[in-house]
Amino acid sequence: MHYPPRFENRTRNANELSPLPASSQPYGDVLFINSKAPAHHLFEAATQRMTAVCDLLCVLEGSSHTDVLPQQTARLASALGLLLADACALHEAAYQRLLDEQRPRPARKGPAVTGVVRG
Repeated sequence: MHYPPRFENRTRNANELSPLPASSQPYGDVLFINSKAPAHHLFEAATQRMTAVCDLLCVLEGSSHTDVLPQQTARLASALGLLLADACALHEAAYQRLLDEQRPRPARKGPAVTGVVRG
């Protein structure tokens, strides 16, 4: 598993943080996605959640139907839904970030700098 460097405590611009959808959290002020993170970081986070969903489905598939109680199935479905909601939000953020990264940046306005020095 890849562990990125620790996130530095920096003041974040409010428009850089997007709350995860209501299907991921009971309140909109707890879990956020850094929309300015590199697209590949967002995609990797989404991939981790999708892999966890696949792993949980494999566990369910490998068990016999008599081994799984209805309560356990409901808990598993809840976990799957939460992970999928997170993965979808991360994929959307990654796609938007990728589009942002590919857009040409506007030229900076200001005086032109030349190599001529006047004395």
